[in-house]
Amino acid sequence: MVGGCAVAIVTGGTKGIGYQTVKHLARLGMHVIIAGNSESDGQEAVRKIKEETLTGKVEFLYCDLASMKSIRQFVQQFRAKNCPLHVLVNNAGVMLVPERKTEDGFEEHFGLNYLGHFLLTNLLLDTLKQSGTHSHNARIITVSSATHYVGKLHLDDLQSRYRSLFAYAQSKLALVLFTYRLQHLLTANGSHVTANVVDPGVVNTELYKHVFWVVKVVKWMTAWLFFKTPEEGASTTIYAAISPEMEGAGGCYLYNEERTKSADVAYDEELQRVLWTESSTFSWVNEMH
Repeated sequence: MVGGCAVAIVTGGTKGIGYQTVKHLARLGMHVIIAGNSESDGQEAVRKIKEETLTGKVEFLYCDLASMKSIRQFVQQFRAKNCPLHVLVNNAGVMLVPERKTEDGFEEHFGLNYLGHFLLTNLLLDTLKQSGTHSHNARIITVSSATHYVGKLHLDDLQSRYRSLFAYAQSKLALVLFTYRLQHLLTANGSHVTANVVDPGVVNTELYKHVFWVVKVVKWMTAWLFFKTPEEGASTTIYAAISPEMEGAGGCYLYNEERTKSADVAYDEELQRVLWTESSTFSWVNEMH
């Protein structure tokens, strides 16, 4: 452990739900590493969190989830610290962005929201397994969205006619399928690691910056009534990360700090397996054994 405390990594921890998650975990005494793609935002988040929580146990490491090279460099930097990893929060994401591709040629929603986290998680799995114990499992928490209920997976044509909402929904469905497959493999290996997926609800964050301006105006006018604050949105992620009730529990879909049912298609074990195999090919990761 670092200074005798638990260690967490939170992707996209500089703003919104991720920031609130980092702040809460740091306040509890965890050593939290923010993984993000903006050095300036990262250092500012670290400064503010240290100021607000009166703890020095938070730091920033650069990680661009739209670049497999950057993800591998981040993992190398983390491993060089020779510390354990007890909690991994896959929180970062983009929503409804204009059509564009990642550094590796994938549609950005799929490449960043899903495939980047798939690679990051797999590269950190050994450390997570070594850090978990029978009484205190290491935990992987992945942030999805209710949009996954309308998502469809088109692995054979990820670069099809672009519609941002469907691309976003597909990436969020992929995260649920990934979590269930991951838990299956972890259980089969007898690992002391659990994987769960959370739905934060509709949260007033910067994710909406690419939404059409009329929708932005309506959002601004109604946010106080319908939208959760980032702090409220982070509550289920934090619950999954630290609650004693979630000790040893994996493969759950959580909303408002309760286990609930995800989309029917997410329970398709063959689809889970196919997605995992294809993702391993895309990101050059071998399936767990």
